[in-house]
Amino acid sequence: MPRKPSAINASTLLATKEKTPLTVAGSLQRGQTNTATLVDLNFKVPADFRQRFKRLAFDAQLKNVQLLTRAIDAWEREQGRGVR
Repeated sequence: MPRKPSAINASTLLATKEKTPLTVAGSLQRGQTNTATLVDLNFKVPADFRQRFKRLAFDAQLKNVQLLTRAIDAWEREQGRGVR
């Protein structure tokens, strides 16, 4: 006679958010961003701009925030304002 399968513990099926340890400054690898220092920035852009932006970030192996930061830094240098 086949064995009856054991009951499934539903708590093992639920995804949980575990606190991940913060990384030491300077220890982030390429493509990583310390999310503890990030805040929301919400604005609308045209669909074609969004697609271009995401493609550029992907091709450069950067996260969106990293590409945006680099673009702002380059723009400030171009304007002679320097990077803050």
